[in-house]
Amino acid sequence: MAVVHDTFTVGTTATLIATIPAGNPTTTVAVVNDDNSSIFIGDATLSVSGANKGLTVVKSTNYRIDLNAGDKLYAISSAGTSANAVTVLYSTVTR
Repeated sequence: MAVVHDTFTVGTTATLIATIPAGNPTTTVAVVNDDNSSIFIGDATLSVSGANKGLTVVKSTNYRIDLNAGDKLYAISSAGTSANAVTVLYSTVTR
């Protein structure tokens, strides 16, 4: 297995923050929001309000979510985050 650790600047459009490779077992992804504003996580249709509002990750906290092989996780912010304010950590199976 390989550990993936990456940081992102999240804007007002959905930003891809994690991709679970095909063949990976169910994988827990930790999302850390080190910004002063909340971010929202979900699929590519993600928005900050309404029917496609994602799961909220409030400022200065982290959230863990289990994803399956082939899943992609996106993040968005209503105002944009400061540089590299969002961090993800998860493991992948290498073949």
